[in-house]
Amino acid sequence: MFQNLIITNELTLDKFLKELKYDLYLTKPQIKHMQNIVKSMFMSGYTGKINDVSKFLSSKHRTSITRFLSNSSWDESLIFNSLKNKVIDLIWSRAKQTDKPIYVIIDDTISEKTKPSSKALNPIEKCFFHNSHLKRKTVYGHQIVLALLFCDGLVLPYSIEIYDKNNMSKIEIASNIIKSLPKPIKKGYVLCDSWYSCKQLFDASTKSGYTYIGAIKTNRVIYPKGRERLGTKLNSYARSLNKEVFDLVTVKDKEYYIYNYVGKLNDMKKVSIVLSYPKDSFHEDGCLKAFISLDTSLASLDILNRYIDRWIIEPFFRDCKRNLGLNGYQVRSQKSITRYLIIMLVAYTYSKLCSGVALSFNTGFKKIQNNLRKTQ
Repeated sequence: MFQNLIITNELTLDKFLKELKYDLYLTKPQIKHMQNIVKSMFMSGYTGKINDVSKFLSSKHRTSITRFLSNSSWDESLIFNSLKNKVIDLIWSRAKQTDKPIYVIIDDTISEKTKPSSKALNPIEKCFFHNSHLKRKTVYGHQIVLALLFCDGLVLPYSIEIYDKNNMSKIEIASNIIKSLPKPIKKGYVLCDSWYSCKQLFDASTKSGYTYIGAIKTNRVIYPKGRERLGTKLNSYARSLNKEVFDLVTVKDKEYYIYNYVGKLNDMKKVSIVLSYPKDSFHEDGCLKAFISLDTSLASLDILNRYIDRWIIEPFFRDCKRNLGLNGYQVRSQKSITRYLIIMLVAYTYSKLCSGVALSFNTGFKKIQNNLRKTQ
């Protein structure tokens, strides 16, 4: 069975692609092109440029790689759906074997590109200016929405899509991702940051059988006792509370004062919201954080501990940008970009499964890299 590949020591790329049934959707030359792109991603110094693939190919075949990504006749949706189905099989099998919950982690990142001159004939498609929270400024490039699935230490990518403001909002993309998933074996949680915490995702999560847990903006309006008519913002409500009503807890070796509000949110009848201050920054401006759970039976500390798992997505972005060309790819058409990103997820998943029981991208990456060096 496919899930047994997690612990095998001999998962070759050829075998992995056959397990994905790619031989049904690609010709032999197309499979060879995909293999060469994936292999190049594991070579030292890979940046995402097509020229990097030349470490495996002659000059003549570099043009073939470009054609394979841009206009070769193959259906990338079939390739992507096959990968997604296998990821679901692996995660759901893990949940069934371990009785652990399934987490759906959704977030976005920016792949920066150089802004083309007004005279550029073939600029990279679907690039826009986006607000970068990391750099605290506007940057040019692709904003990419991604979903990971996580269960008991196994983290695998499920969905990736370029955000196009002229086509679909990020909220709609995230909602479609959630709706596409089967119901969890037992418990399932959708984890998002505050930007995604809205009624549309609350409803999508509930209808799909998942509990939504996420950060929430502190200017959201709640309706606590005594303020049922007009309501009050979370940050104002937090400032009105004395320290004595907060609990001091430890999360990841750091101490926080937390308070649990259960009641109405502007667009929800009953939710659980945890207000949190760092121990040494109680009531200080800008230090309040708030987290929402649609499951009001969860304890405050349980909500925080589950939300922490959302940060699993940050190492994923880092690994893909550092090793798999997520920041450096330079293919230009929307089709070729989409195909490249799908192949990148194939490479990431392959690396994870090659790591054996470690379930570590870096372990698998080094193992594959060493094997490739031996064959050169």
